Amino acid sequence: MNFKDYTNQYSNLVTFTPNKNTPIHRWYPLVEGYSTDFVKNIIEEQENKPEFCFDPFGGIGTTALTCYEMGIKCVSIESSPFFYDVSNIKINFSNLSSDILEKLMNKIAISLSKSKSLVEHPKLQSKTFFENSKREKWVFHQSASNGIFDIVKSIDKICKGDNKEYKKVFKISLATILQEVSNVFKNGKCLSYKKNWQEKKYEREKVHQLFLNHSKNVILEDLKNIDLKYGGFYKENDILFGDSRKKIKEISDGIDIVITSPPYLNSRDYTDIYRLELWMLGYVSTYKSEKVIRKSALTSHVQIQLPKVDFPKIEELEKTIAYLESDEAELWNLNIPNMVRGYFNDMQNLLLDLKSKLNPNAKLYINVSNSAYSNHIIEVDVIIAKAAELIGYRCEEIRIARPIKTSSQQSKKMNIDNMRESVIVLTKL
Repeated sequence: MNFKDYTNQYSNLVTFTPNKNTPIHRWYPLVEGYSTDFVKNIIEEQENKPEFCFDPFGGIGTTALTCYEMGIKCVSIESSPFFYDVSNIKINFSNLSSDILEKLMNKIAISLSKSKSLVEHPKLQSKTFFENSKREKWVFHQSASNGIFDIVKSIDKICKGDNKEYKKVFKISLATILQEVSNVFKNGKCLSYKKNWQEKKYEREKVHQLFLNHSKNVILEDLKNIDLKYGGFYKENDILFGDSRKKIKEISDGIDIVITSPPYLNSRDYTDIYRLELWMLGYVSTYKSEKVIRKSALTSHVQIQLPKVDFPKIEELEKTIAYLESDEAELWNLNIPNMVRGYFNDMQNLLLDLKSKLNPNAKLYINVSNSAYSNHIIEVDVIIAKAAELIGYRCEEIRIARPIKTSSQQSKKMNIDNMRESVIVLTKL
């Protein structure tokens, strides 16, 4: 493999952090994901400006929105209904009116100022969300959950008819404050309780104010200044909802470039990490509906039972699987070997289905991270690159983007602090 050090160029760009101050992109801050400048840098290095970009793991629309801004057609796929709504609203921001948004926001503010009585909470199968004297822990104190559902009720009452699309806009603002007013925080692979959470209560009116502040100071401000930041848009950009492993068959031919970041092989289940948004905003109300979303994602976690599937015949991967399936491996979950098998099987099959849709010499830029299980580093970048070469791609290079920390448990056992986060650059032969 041809490794190149891109840490100076990429280390600050393969995170979502720069987007937190970028209009439209900043509407909902994402823990995972890369920045708009990462996408721009890749597009600007091309000899000819691409006409058609594809992102099979769309997230909240960074690739799609950046292409939109640069006048490039982009199609992406997203399996999370929440992420799908966020990305759709963002790439269709030019259809929104700042005047209408401001009028609706003022009506919602008046409605919230009158919200004093008990508010009905939705019936959720998970009983951990709402304060209950019979439980030791809960995600939201009653004052915070009352404030949240005041907002939901007001949005539903005011954003209807011709203005129903604005309902999703305001729900983005609500999603943005959920973690802040809750008793939990996103802690890597799950939600963990904040220190002294029992004592930190958000009053109902404070929840209202945080929501209105984000709606006014972020979303409304961006819409009012939209023409100052954005120039020529590509109006036909599209985001498909569903499992990328299936939906990719619906993508049209003629793709010039792929810029994407699949879920990392780190056993993170995004339905767990984004439980607040999914359950509190009405996307999920039962464990069954949560499982449907979980199963629609690329194989990269162990929250569901996984079948034992074939995998690309690559030396590094064969050695990894043999070790993980041996008695020597100390695994925290016995599903891990099948997760690793499934991950690389999914990735190779996706690249195979994609190949016929690419123009000759089309370029692919795939942002991934290596992983570690039971004292063993899995070179995800190398394995994906070799799996791609087996089916008719050429790996031009693997760009080392930045070092990332292993878990404290792994770093102690392996005496290693960092692994690679990389960008695999492929060309269709």
